[in-house]
Amino acid sequence: MCGGGRGRRSAYEKSSVKRDNGAPDFGIGEFDMSRYSLGEDPASFYTEEIQNSWADDYNDAAIVMLTREGAEGTDLQIEDPTGQSQLALHQEEKDLLNMIRDSGKFDKVIVLVNSGWAMELDWLEEYGVDACLWIGLPGQRGFEGVVNLLTGKANPSGRLQDTYAASSTSSPAVVNAGGNRQVWTNLEEVDQNTKDQTGDLSYYTVYAESIYSGYKYYETRYEDSVLGQGNADSKKGSSNGGAWDYSSEVTFPFGYGLSYTTFEQSLDSVEMKDDTIDVTVTVKNTGNTAGKSVVQIYAQTPYGDYEKKNQVEKSSVVLMNFGKTDLLEPGDSQTLVIPCEKYFLASYDYVGAKGYVMSEGDYYIAVGDDAHDALNNVLSAKGAEGLVDANGDTVTGDKNKTYRWTEQFDDSTYRQSRYTENEVSNKFDEEDLNHWIEDAVTYLSRQDWDATWPTKAVQVAATPEMMEVLDGEYYVKSEDALKLSDFTQGDNQGIPLAGMMGLAYDDPQWETYLNQFTIDQLGSLLRDASGTAEIPEVGVPQIKIGDGPDGIDAKFTEYGDDRDACCYPCELILFSTFNKDLMGRRGELIGEEYRYIGANDGWLPGVNLHRTPFGGRNAEYFSEDANASYICSIPYITGFQSKGLNAGPKHLLSNDQETNRAGISTFMNEQTLREGDLRGVEGALAVAGSNLIMHGYNRFGMKWCSSSYELCTDLLVNEWGFEGKQISDCIAAPFDYFIHFASSLMAGTDCYCLDFEGKSGALVKQIKDTDDGDLLRKLREAAHDSLYIAANSALMDGYSADSRVVSVVPWWKTAMKALIVVLVILDALCIVMIIRNKKEQNVQKEN
Repeated sequence: MCGGGRGRRSAYEKSSVKRDNGAPDFGIGEFDMSRYSLGEDPASFYTEEIQNSWADDYNDAAIVMLTREGAEGTDLQIEDPTGQSQLALHQEEKDLLNMIRDSGKFDKVIVLVNSGWAMELDWLEEYGVDACLWIGLPGQRGFEGVVNLLTGKANPSGRLQDTYAASSTSSPAVVNAGGNRQVWTNLEEVDQNTKDQTGDLSYYTVYAESIYSGYKYYETRYEDSVLGQGNADSKKGSSNGGAWDYSSEVTFPFGYGLSYTTFEQSLDSVEMKDDTIDVTVTVKNTGNTAGKSVVQIYAQTPYGDYEKKNQVEKSSVVLMNFGKTDLLEPGDSQTLVIPCEKYFLASYDYVGAKGYVMSEGDYYIAVGDDAHDALNNVLSAKGAEGLVDANGDTVTGDKNKTYRWTEQFDDSTYRQSRYTENEVSNKFDEEDLNHWIEDAVTYLSRQDWDATWPTKAVQVAATPEMMEVLDGEYYVKSEDALKLSDFTQGDNQGIPLAGMMGLAYDDPQWETYLNQFTIDQLGSLLRDASGTAEIPEVGVPQIKIGDGPDGIDAKFTEYGDDRDACCYPCELILFSTFNKDLMGRRGELIGEEYRYIGANDGWLPGVNLHRTPFGGRNAEYFSEDANASYICSIPYITGFQSKGLNAGPKHLLSNDQETNRAGISTFMNEQTLREGDLRGVEGALAVAGSNLIMHGYNRFGMKWCSSSYELCTDLLVNEWGFEGKQISDCIAAPFDYFIHFASSLMAGTDCYCLDFEGKSGALVKQIKDTDDGDLLRKLREAAHDSLYIAANSALMDGYSADSRVVSVVPWWKTAMKALIVVLVILDALCIVMIIRNKKEQNVQKEN
């Protein structure tokens, strides 16, 4: 807390209270909850001396900063050692706020939420908080912006990227997620019948919530409550034990935000085109302070008999797109034309059509200040009554901010992929637990919220068929497999990688180039150790890889002080700007740092979803909304790749919890998958043209992501037309399921992340020992994928077809090696002398 002068600041410096989430290193192992602490001092900390310091000139405002912390390998606790959600207000924080309120010494109380996780904030009025500012994780320089906002030098214009629920555990997804993941009820039998005895093969999680996470749950249930349908006002899922009520469940809706001024938005027109819908909105600054406004466009699609019969679930509203005005002076206006993809109106029907469908009936486009406001505008157009805002206050909505039209049923428009000529149809039946065990999962449905609400986590026993897949080895050499002699190897024609610049992926010259490689040289490209090693004989330079969606995890050694590269505000803050120009500019700036440091490939952005508020890496991902991830990834990746670099979004896919992430089986139906977790990846790869992708630690259904042919090849390559490099997540950890290299290579994996020990070398040995030409063919394809994107990147700057890659050993490395040799010789001589001396001593004793 600020506002108390030097005495308080020095007291904080001397405090022994530290924040600790009790997590094991890198999230591997058991939590030590005895260490757990939010890092907030108890009430006894605030001595009379400290409280007296508030009487000086620093009492115009008390600024209280609250934070929550997760990380890679570390989810937040659904129930922490105090018996409550880690996202709830805890006793030490309550004592602090009570003390400030009761002191009567401050004119204003301001709360800063310094968190990448959606805290419970329904208590603000109870403790007399005058203003609350969400600041996310501001990074290296972000607090300068916080000060500017607090002093009025800057005007806030951001919007929330998550629904802030009154109870963080009220989402139906929480029932099966994080600490609520399940263990096979026949785990002993699973252990006895599977070879992979390391990693979390014992755990699984089920997306029983269907598509209903984040605002898609809260807003849809709200509409059904208003319209009196689907038993939406049931007690099931109510956080207070009474009938479900929106204003009791949601504190701040998705897309919510305030400004120091006011704006008026009007929907001018909606124009239907072949693939897009152009929405024209005029924004006027009606206040007395200059500011920017966000325009949010939402849509509602029909939910009728066909959808109910075929289990096609529908959110009451879905984000279609957004725009940001320039800085508007008081009284000024600006008109924005915002294109929305019609594709977002289609729903995936995995039961009936087994593909995307456009439902029959009425469609709505709505402008709103947030998701809830947009839905109220739709409901107003429907003539509904009893509308409320998040505070529970009666509102009427504005039907003039909506546009309605009708569509006929259509299961053909999106039957063919938008990116290739291949058919879009069910590919992931086996990722639905009901495929393996009949009626194992009852998916949440708005047909009947009461009957389908997940009251407890899904518990099942793994069947023998499931255990066979869980075992992880899927590749068996066929009897008619190709032989190594069927391929040309080591036929060096003097063609360097630079000679392949600008050639199409399927140019026949690639075969000639690959024929120059030996098996060992091809195999060296499988091994990532923050990049891959040079291969001078065939003109391949070293490729350096950087990591991190919020800036490259590296140092600027060129300055002589090893200063860290820039740490940008977290990806959540980037989306909260709702400013695509900033997203693109950030990609460019991070790209400049990559170029400066010499890295060519980057693992960014994070495109997974906030399935629940507890996901340990939520701060690295854009949003709870899949369409938002799709939309935001495009300018970010475009900006980064404009520097000649390769952007590698992560993770593929369902890496939305850190608890037992290594090997956990994730189950969902195909609608949930395609309209959820896959949507952000689709925007990144198929639309933005990213040519890298990092897989996840988790199993996709029963298979490790990197070993799923359906995912890595049938979807990414055949359906989306992906031409690029697929890499596993880090295999440095000692987990058995990583080492099925033949299975993952045949599935479409090209490289193995952080393979410091050279584990992937086992694949080269297998190819040689078994004379397996089929595996060699896939190894060549993997090398082709990796080298294609390298040849068409900034890596080739300064190279030409006449260039050669030469290994150069710096003088100091040679000197170090010589010194090591000398020291080894001296050590050996010392050992010899010690042994000789002991022998002489023994001889003297015998004499």
